[in-house]
Parts: sequence; structure tokens; C-alpha cells
Amino acid sequence: MDDNTNPSIRNIARIRTIKHAAEHIKKMDPETTVGEFYIRQLILSGKLRCNKSGNRYLVDLDRLEEYLANPPVAESDSVKEFGKLRRIQQN
Repeated sequence: MDDNTNPSIRNIARIRTIKHAAEHIKKMDPETTVGEFYIRQLILSGKLRCNKSGNRYLVDLDRLEEYLANPPVAESDSVKEFGKLRRIQQN
């Protein structure tokens, strides 16, 4: 039976370790600067959800690709501070 026609195989998440996820991204785009350190920082900051097995982080490749394709827009510090009252420091 061909794997492409089996619906249960298509629904399995593509789970990889951080190292293998970085290798996968590198295969997709050899010029990328996304590496293991960046993926780990996304996980530790909570921007990319993952599962943990023992001391290994397991990354869903579909979520990682979606995040890289549509990263959230970060507000700059000046935008966050606009319109707020700030305490004046006295010397």
C-alpha cells in the first residue's frame, strides 16, 4: 500500500529534536541563518510550543515552519511607552 494514500500516516505530526529540526530547515533553505540556538530560544521564550521527552525538546515541524513563515510583529519599546506616565528620577 502506498503511504500517500493511507490517511492515518498523513495525520501524524512531524516531530523532530531541535538538532533535526534545524537540519530540516537548512535543507529547505541552505542560506538560512536559523539554527539550533535560534529554535531553542524560541522554545525557551514560549514563542514556539514543543513537547519535552526526558531532557530533549521535541519540535513539531509544521508549527516551526508556520512560525518562520509568519513571525509575530514585535512592538518597539518606544511604542510601548507612548502615552504612559513615567516616574522622574531624582538625584
